Amino acid sequence: MRKKQSNKQKLATSQLKMAVVTDPLYKFGGSEKHLQYILKTFPNAELFVPYCDMEFVEKHFPSVKVHQSFLRFFPWKWKLKYLYLLLHPLAFKSFNFKKFDGVLSHSIIFAKFARAPKGKKHINSCMSPPKFLWQKSDRSLKRVDQLTGLNRFFFKIYSFFMDTFLEEYWKKKDRKAAQRVDHMIANSKTVQKRIKKYYDVDADVIYPPVEVSQMQEGKPLNRRENWFLYLGRIETYKGIELAIRACVEASVPLKVVGKGNDEERMHELVKKLNAKGLVSFLGFVSEEEKVNLMKRARALIFPVRGEDFGIVPVEANAVGTPVIAFRDGGVVETISESRPKTGVFFDEYNYKALAKILKNFDDEEYDRKSCMIHAQEFDASIFMYKLKTYVEDALQDN
Repeated sequence: MRKKQSNKQKLATSQLKMAVVTDPLYKFGGSEKHLQYILKTFPNAELFVPYCDMEFVEKHFPSVKVHQSFLRFFPWKWKLKYLYLLLHPLAFKSFNFKKFDGVLSHSIIFAKFARAPKGKKHINSCMSPPKFLWQKSDRSLKRVDQLTGLNRFFFKIYSFFMDTFLEEYWKKKDRKAAQRVDHMIANSKTVQKRIKKYYDVDADVIYPPVEVSQMQEGKPLNRRENWFLYLGRIETYKGIELAIRACVEASVPLKVVGKGNDEERMHELVKKLNAKGLVSFLGFVSEEEKVNLMKRARALIFPVRGEDFGIVPVEANAVGTPVIAFRDGGVVETISESRPKTGVFFDEYNYKALAKILKNFDDEEYDRKSCMIHAQEFDASIFMYKLKTYVEDALQDN
């Protein structure tokens, strides 16, 4: 394997003073990790959000100056977040970016509505066009029957504005906002195609940052244990039920890491299938334990349809573990079935198709070192270099 360099040598940073605009900040996920590396790339940047949890921001984005919109004064922001979503476009338009070199918006919702001052450029890092508008079958917002009390009442108001005849109005506004942006970055070719389809905008692809170098520090394990791993949110759209049913069908052990709204139902499913000894739920684990589990698993199961990019499969490869995934979405761009062989896909989205692969899975076909080297293509240092170069070039473009 290549000789490791220090992070200080690897990380490319820009002296530009950028206004970085993003969605409300209150919970940590893939988008927030992406945002951390945007801010590392532009250490002079300031952050603009409709509203945020300041304790959360200080923990995950220390030393960054944060600007909140008029929505910070509104009550019950976390309970009424779906209702306040309707006001995000106004919040983003209310910011003044005159003292900045340019605007870099990053989100999956409405940050693209931010307006750069005359003579300045707006670059949008698009995680995906909003799925609640453009891909309703893949949407991850709660359904009204999952809510109670005031939340249910206000979600019905949200649904009236988003899910009725006004939906076309919101699509039109969202499309116009995307077309006003000077440059757009997609986080995968999958998202690039959606952007072209829904916005008729040609986006450039820069893959998200994955902490490959950090995960490859320390001693690699040379042995795999006799179980498979699911790592992610326990939500219906993540395909967790398919993974559980497939492992039971194939009679192979599965460890499930993560939590989510579908957790109780999945525990009931395991009980119903009489598979308590086969499927174990580990809940949330530390970053250290996550890496340890990935190293020990025979393979990571990634049963998600239409994932925008898919950081977890790259992380599994980073520590030498192969991936079994549904052939769809960004994972097709990151997992290789040959030369090097870092994983395998199933083509029919049902548990029997996955179970067939699990029954015939041969660990010896996958070389740890090949998986690890392949994952280095997505290292965070490469993301920072590409983003720095892209933004600097875009701001000079006439």
